[in-house]
Amino acid sequence: MDDECYPKTLYVGNLSREVTEILILQLFTQIGPCKSCKMITEHTSNDPYCFVEFFEHRDAASALASMNGRKILGKEVKVNWATTPSCQKKDTSNHFHVFVGDLSPEISTEDIKSAFAPFGKISDARVVKDMATGKSKGYGFVSFYNKLVRFRCNNSD
Repeated sequence: MDDECYPKTLYVGNLSREVTEILILQLFTQIGPCKSCKMITEHTSNDPYCFVEFFEHRDAASALASMNGRKILGKEVKVNWATTPSCQKKDTSNHFHVFVGDLSPEISTEDIKSAFAPFGKISDARVVKDMATGKSKGYGFVSFYNKLVRFRCNNSD
């Protein structure tokens, strides 16, 4: 198994304001060695959250299974995978990108792929989702291998 192709970073959300990086590392290193912990607290209206990176996928998977739903300082935490492994990501930096906004909440990545397929070969498409809730943020991106040719719609009454 090529461990680089499997995620190693977890999102840990719904944290109490008293939780620290040190506490998270103490709890999660009991499951397996952690490479890092990054606490995000600057959003004053939202609960803090953090990202815990493990050295090994199997330890991250064990932590996900054992820590999701556990109470830390009186709050039930939410633990999910935080990232797509780098070997599964497509390098679209030289491709042509389109921002797609004002999407209805029920629009999926497959929906925007289908809608934009007639305009060229798509290299990547995604609806952006809130990491905590999994719900659409109402926008997304479509990447094309080639630059789109401008087209004009003529409406006649």
